[in-house]
Amino acid sequence: MQNVTMPAKTPTTALFQSFRPAISADDPHLSVLRKMIWVYFALLLAEGALRKWLLPSLTAPLLIIRDPLVLLIYVQAIRCRRFPVNGPIAAYFLLLSSFIVLAVVQIIAGIGGGPLIAAFGIRTNFLHLPLIFVIPQVFTYADVIKLGKWTLLLSLPMAALMIWQFMSPPDSWINAASTPDAQQIAFAMGTIRPAGTFTFITGASQFFILVSAFLIYGLAEPNSPYPRWLLLAALVAVLIVQPASGSRTMVLGCSLEAAAAVVFSVVNRGRAGRILVVAALICAAFVALSFTSFFQNAIELFLMRWNDPSGASATVALGTRILGGFTDSFALFTEAGMLGKGLGVGTNAGSALMIGTVRFLLAESEWSRIILEAGTILGFSFVAYRIWIAGDIALRAAAAAKQQHLLAWLLAWDACRNLITEQFSQPTNLGFVVFVSGLCLAAIPAARAVPVAPVGRRPGQRQSPAWPANAIAAGAATAVIQNPL
Repeated sequence: MQNVTMPAKTPTTALFQSFRPAISADDPHLSVLRKMIWVYFALLLAEGALRKWLLPSLTAPLLIIRDPLVLLIYVQAIRCRRFPVNGPIAAYFLLLSSFIVLAVVQIIAGIGGGPLIAAFGIRTNFLHLPLIFVIPQVFTYADVIKLGKWTLLLSLPMAALMIWQFMSPPDSWINAASTPDAQQIAFAMGTIRPAGTFTFITGASQFFILVSAFLIYGLAEPNSPYPRWLLLAALVAVLIVQPASGSRTMVLGCSLEAAAAVVFSVVNRGRAGRILVVAALICAAFVALSFTSFFQNAIELFLMRWNDPSGASATVALGTRILGGFTDSFALFTEAGMLGKGLGVGTNAGSALMIGTVRFLLAESEWSRIILEAGTILGFSFVAYRIWIAGDIALRAAAAAKQQHLLAWLLAWDACRNLITEQFSQPTNLGFVVFVSGLCLAAIPAARAVPVAPVGRRPGQRQSPAWPANAIAAGAATAVIQNPL
C-alpha cells in the first residue's frame, strides 16, 4: 500500500474541521441525507413557480416551504454524525442564544412587532445558516459536479422561459407575481425584469451567477466532466439572459465569475492559455448574438436601465449605492441603540404582518437592516460573523486555487459576495447564500473529511468526476486517523 504524506494542518483547516467517525458513503442514512439536500435545491428553484402558478392560494405558507426540510436535514445529519462540531458552529449557537435573549427583552420592553415577528427575525438570520457546514460533510466532489450538470441543463429552459416573459406583456399570466396585487419589477419601455421560475428577478440573478461558475469551470477544465454541446448551449443561455434580465446584479455577478477565472490564470500560469481560449469563446458568442435583433433590442433596453439613476453617471450612482450599503450602517449607532427596533421588523414578512404590504420598514441594505433590528452590539456581531465565514472560505478557496482547483475558486467568489452583502430577508436569496457557500466548501478538498475515491468501472462506462489523486489520498488518510465524537 502506498504511503500517504499528510498535509500540514493550517489554522484555516482546523476552523472547519469536524471530528466524526468515517461513515461509509454507502450508508443508507447518509444516502437519505444527501437526497434531502438535493430536494432543498429543487425547492429553491421551484418554490416560486408553486407560489405564482400552481398553488397561488398557498403563497404565504410556501414562503417557508424549505424550513421544515432544513430542520429534518439537521436531525438526519446528527443521526449520521455529519452535523459539524467546529468553531463556526460554536459561534453560531452563541449568537443564536444572544439573539433569543434579545428577542425576549424586546418583547417585554414593547419594542418591535411582537413574538411572531421576532421569531421570524430569528428564523431569517439563523435557521438556514448551519446548512453551509452540513453540505460539505455530506456531498462528495462528484455530487458537486453532478449538481453543476443539472444546473447547466436547467439553464436552457430557464433562459427560454425568461425570454418568453421578457417578450410578454407585464399583465400576462406568465409574468404573474407571488401575490395577485403584486407585479414583476418594471424594466424599460413597458417591459418587466423576467423572473423565470422565481418570484422576482433576484432569484433568477442568483441562479445564473451559479450557472456561470459551473460554465466557466466546464469550459476551462482540461478534462471537462460536461459534454461540449451542453457547455455551448449554456453559454448562449447565460449570455442571452444578461441584457434581457434588466438585472445589474446578474451582470455584475457573472462578470465577477469571469474576473475570478482571470485571477486564477495569473496564479496558475499553466492554465492561462485555456482561460484565454474561454475568454475568446465568450467574446465570439457575444458578437454572434449581437447580430440578432432580439439581442440588440435587449441590450438597448438594458443600457436604458443602467443609465436610469437620476443625476450623475450610472456607474457612479451604482458604486455609491453599493458602498452606501456598508457605510450607512456605521451611521446608525444612535438610531439603532443597544436594543434595536425589533427583530424581524426589517424583513419582508415582518412588514407584511405589520402594515399589510411588503416594503422596507427599516432599511434596504442588509447591514443596516441587521443593525437597526438587533442594535449596535449584536447587530455588528452578526455582521462580523458573516464576514468571518466569508473570509475563511476565501482563504481556503485561494489555497485550493494554488493547487489548481478551479471550481472551488469560482464558487467562492459568489459565496463570499453573498455572505457579506446579500439580503437574508428574501427567502430565495437566503437559500442561494447557504447552498452556494456549502457547495464551495464541498468543492475544497481540505473541507471534506471523507472524500470518496472513484471505484472500478465496467468497460465502456464513463468514469464519474472525482477528487484529484493527491486530494483523495490525503482525505482518505484524514478519515482513517480522525477521532470519533
